[in-house]
Amino acid sequence: MARTHNMAPMQRLRHLRSSLVAVALLALLACSEPPAPAEVPVAGSAELEAHSAEFRRDIIEVVPGIHVAIGYALANVILIEGDDGVIIVDTTESLQAARAVKAEFDRITDKPVSAIIYTHNHTDHIFGAEAFAEGRDVPVYAHKTTWSHIERIMNVLRPVIETRSFHMFGNYLAAGGERIVNDGIGPALAHSTSGEGDIYGLLPPTHTVDERLEITIAGRRLVLMHAPGETDDQLLVWLPEERVLLPGDNVYKAFPNLYTIRGTRYRDVMQWADSVRLIRSLGAEHLVPSHTRPVSGAAEIDDILEAYGDAIQFVHDQTVRGMNQGLDADALARRVALPAELAAHPWLQPFYGTVAWSVRAIYSGYLGWYQGDSSTLFPTAAGTRAQRLLALAGGASAVLAEAQAQLSVDPQWAAELADLVLEGSPDSVPVAAELKARALRMLAVNTPNPNARNWYLTDALELEGRITTGPSPISAERVAFAGAFPVAGVLRSMAVNLDPERSAGVDERVVFVFPDQDARYAVHVRHQIAVIEPLEAVPEDESLVVTVAATEWLGLLAGQRSFPVALADGTIKVSGGLADTVRLLRFLALFRQE
Repeated sequence: MARTHNMAPMQRLRHLRSSLVAVALLALLACSEPPAPAEVPVAGSAELEAHSAEFRRDIIEVVPGIHVAIGYALANVILIEGDDGVIIVDTTESLQAARAVKAEFDRITDKPVSAIIYTHNHTDHIFGAEAFAEGRDVPVYAHKTTWSHIERIMNVLRPVIETRSFHMFGNYLAAGGERIVNDGIGPALAHSTSGEGDIYGLLPPTHTVDERLEITIAGRRLVLMHAPGETDDQLLVWLPEERVLLPGDNVYKAFPNLYTIRGTRYRDVMQWADSVRLIRSLGAEHLVPSHTRPVSGAAEIDDILEAYGDAIQFVHDQTVRGMNQGLDADALARRVALPAELAAHPWLQPFYGTVAWSVRAIYSGYLGWYQGDSSTLFPTAAGTRAQRLLALAGGASAVLAEAQAQLSVDPQWAAELADLVLEGSPDSVPVAAELKARALRMLAVNTPNPNARNWYLTDALELEGRITTGPSPISAERVAFAGAFPVAGVLRSMAVNLDPERSAGVDERVVFVFPDQDARYAVHVRHQIAVIEPLEAVPEDESLVVTVAATEWLGLLAGQRSFPVALADGTIKVSGGLADTVRLLRFLALFRQE
């Protein structure tokens, strides 16, 4: 008979008893001040160092007329040469990187670019498009939902996703004197944390694909197929005559990122497995991923795809099996492990995703955050909890002494003990921060996973006071780039930046008219939210109407210009007199970021 969830409290009780014993031991180990820790060398694991060979800079001709550029950026660029033009599949994450690739492709052919294809919406596949278009109107193909995914990240989630991406890809490391070994699926993310530089070259899609599109471009017959996996908008590019398959990010030489620690919506892993099996069913003789090197040979490709799809399904099925037995995400993350033959497969090494992270994502994807323990429904505040546990353990000094003792034995536990002190004992923060940084450096040494390594080292550098992390400043280049988006997205970004305290009790509506985009929107602040409503026309009885070009509005919101100056010189036109101008400034102050 299957175990039910009502067994879990007993398991937790046993865990609690063992935890209390540990707390008592901590109290016995109390001392006045921990000794100075020894220096810990920092280096990537041998496996991760060896994996860098996957990204040696290269232009590989897979079959006549199909080339892939590797090692110029996080993502590859694929060139498909046709009769009188070329097709570019994926364009890297920056104009600078894309221009370097374009220069190499120009050595191969001087034929113009006839089309650009985005396999999906991720930054590292789309931001370099202008380098290949060179100012011409080039058709851009993508899935029908790709632009909406781009807008959601750029307008709603940019600050948090950008900061977490820079943690994961190691973009902060150089400022602290550390190096990136590699990023698992590419050498590094070619983005500056300053927000400046030749980054922004995105072109909006001009042609969209639903489930399948067969098309001939420059004499090359292509089939574009929707195959959700790492993203919901993923497209495969299949060249049936050449038996060449471009899987986008559904396959690369690393365990798949079924969950990414930079943050993402739930990735439906069984859809991903099904898409890998769709790829396998095509019988490709050449596999050209958008990350890592291409593979030729039908038998080898079939082996890779069988293992890849089976590994994804195994993690899914065993997670769900454990969920149905009443196990929580923590227990499952420790228990689920790939079968030996899959764990040893060279295309399933943890150089990008990990099984444990995937298990947690699957659990949350099906059941959400709550793991069934009623004491976690409204838990004690973290600071209060930490203070009480420190008191039980004999104080911060005792916990720091134990953390120091555990540093070389169990650096994970040492980091967790340091967290307890950081949360509950302000006076001990400098010592705890230094100790945690050392623990994170030890963890970084021992992981083959670059995402984890980069995050460990970034946090260590910040704890040591050597770097500061956060979203990059709004540069002039970023403002110009944002002009490619409909202004509706910018207004949505205002909504998620409304200050609930300032807007308490406010009921105010402002109509914005953007002549350069022939767009009109009402922004109504009420009940501490901002409701964005598109308008066909401005109502005659509207009391406060603001007219401004969308491009100017972006610069104002980004702080490139001041509102008082823009009001004075007529950049912003406000209906009514001085009183309405004051109303507008008060309204905009509701969205001010400190």
